[in-house]
Amino acid sequence: MKDIVLYNILIDGSNKCGKPNLALDLFDELLLKGLKPTVRTYTVMISVYCQGGLFGKANDLLRKMEDNGCLPDSVMYNVIVQELLKKSKCQEAENFLEEMINRGFMPDSTTFTMVLHLIPNVGKESRMRTIIQKQTTVERKDGRILNLTSRLVP
Repeated sequence: MKDIVLYNILIDGSNKCGKPNLALDLFDELLLKGLKPTVRTYTVMISVYCQGGLFGKANDLLRKMEDNGCLPDSVMYNVIVQELLKKSKCQEAENFLEEMINRGFMPDSTTFTMVLHLIPNVGKESRMRTIIQKQTTVERKDGRILNLTSRLVP
């Protein structure tokens, strides 16, 4: 277990230092050594792919991760949605946001803020608007429905 933690640190550090190719090499190396990537390892690698604009590879790695029995967590979904929004890939972000919520994960404050800033620029029929409004609607004790974004989303 110590080895995979060390690889996670090295891969993450390589990416943060602007050396995504080194991160990719380290990931390949850990696989060759027979180490089993953790959800943290996959999250960092998916972030590397997303930051490089390689969203297809990121999606492939996500599916491969699940095939290998490692399930994504809320951190991973938030990373993916945030990176997609940074690259103005709204349709893909909507898809992952919906998948994320359907799996029981909620957007973190950064993701939620990014989505809220984007919503006024998308059409009233946008799935993203519907997804966020549905997730921010709560039933009060008196039975009335309160939408937490009603004043933020026109």
